[in-house]
Amino acid sequence: MSLFEPDQFIASQTDNAVTLFALTNTTFESFQRLTELNLQTIHSALATSKAYWHEALSVKTPEEYLTWQAGLMQPAAEQALSYSRQLYDIASNTNAELTKVAEAHYEHANHTAPTHADNLVKDAPAGTEAATTVLKSPFPTSQDARETVRKAAKQAIETAKGSGTSIK
Repeated sequence: MSLFEPDQFIASQTDNAVTLFALTNTTFESFQRLTELNLQTIHSALATSKAYWHEALSVKTPEEYLTWQAGLMQPAAEQALSYSRQLYDIASNTNAELTKVAEAHYEHANHTAPTHADNLVKDAPAGTEAATTVLKSPFPTSQDARETVRKAAKQAIETAKGSGTSIK
């Protein structure tokens, strides 16, 4: 067995390509939803603007105009709130999908890295036991550290979601 097994290299590159395409597809779908939302918003704004101009031109007195103009605030605020909710949903769904892909890749890497290190150690020449021990020793510690960071990040995201949901 050599240091670089072709099958392991191919499997690793295949996993990386699958992850890359999953991330790319998720990002592209998110961009597509965002573009559709913005196009809908622009289309709605144009239609609303046309209706407003017709209404504004039909107003006869300054009092009617002020009353009509004051009545525009509520629909505008509702439209802005609706847009921000939809934008939040797109961002939240994208974050969930990207997190799912990243966690799957992370789990796979956690399982394959020690195996690669073991294969590397198997072929080490005699007298390099100390070096191979040093090579294998960081895996448990780094996995614990990564898990701690992942849990902290997940908790921070949940806390941010808790404060962000008050928008709805």
